[in-house]
Amino acid sequence: MDKRRLEQIETYVLGFFKAERRTQILAKELFASTTYANADLVRAMEALEKTHRLLVRHTTDGFDYVSLTPQGAAYLGLEKMEEDTDLSTMPHPPKSATKS
Repeated sequence: MDKRRLEQIETYVLGFFKAERRTQILAKELFASTTYANADLVRAMEALEKTHRLLVRHTTDGFDYVSLTPQGAAYLGLEKMEEDTDLSTMPHPPKSATKS
C-alpha cells in the first residue's frame, strides 16, 4: 500500500472517532462504516497503534474494540474518556512496536 493511501485511511479512522465523539468503538462499526477494504483499515490501525501511538486494539468479553490512547484523545480534542474506560487496564502496544 502506498504511503499516501495509508495516510488517507488513517485520517478516515481518526475522523470516525471524532465524528462519533467517542474514544472507544467496536471494530465492526468501523469496518461497516466504509468501502475501504478491511485489510487496508487494519494496516491503517496498525500504523496508528505502532507508529503514532494514537490508538490500541483489544478484545473484551469476546468483542473487538479500537480505543484511543490518552494521546489520541487529546490529539482529536476528545479529552473526556468514557466513564467505563479504566485507563489503568488499557492494553499496552505489542512488543514488536517497541523494538528499535
